[in-house]
Amino acid sequence: MPLNSRSSKSSSSRPRVAVERSKSSAVSREIWSGLLRYNREHVGPTRYKRHVISARDAKGKVLGGLILQSYWLESYIEAFWLAKGARRGGTGAALIEEAERVAKRRGSRLMHLNTYSFQAPGFYEKQGFRRFGKFSGSPKGETRYFYVKRLK
Repeated sequence: MPLNSRSSKSSSSRPRVAVERSKSSAVSREIWSGLLRYNREHVGPTRYKRHVISARDAKGKVLGGLILQSYWLESYIEAFWLAKGARRGGTGAALIEEAERVAKRRGSRLMHLNTYSFQAPGFYEKQGFRRFGKFSGSPKGETRYFYVKRLK
């Protein structure tokens, strides 16, 4: 058989793969629904909950915060940010402590996150997180780290 020939299977029986442009939100919802349905069939309900935990000044201005996703027996810090003036004063540690309280209250046994070398990997280590993986080169010259912490 020549190298460039196709098998005898009809190409019409093969799914069409495409980047969604016009209906990406609807397709995204369908993908998530399918994944959640599959997961539920295999391991039960996810018990998914999203928490937004913020730090504010006396006037109510947001100084930073984190987004915590909890499911099954784990919680994931999706995003964590502090304004420059709110760093190094204990605010970050207080946010992590509150996230741990929320996670433990709902039954999470561990918390995980990822961060870049230009962000604050040392901060997470001081909070008791253990690095379990990394990769380098994206963005160029930087490293992405993956952390986990067992909750007691």
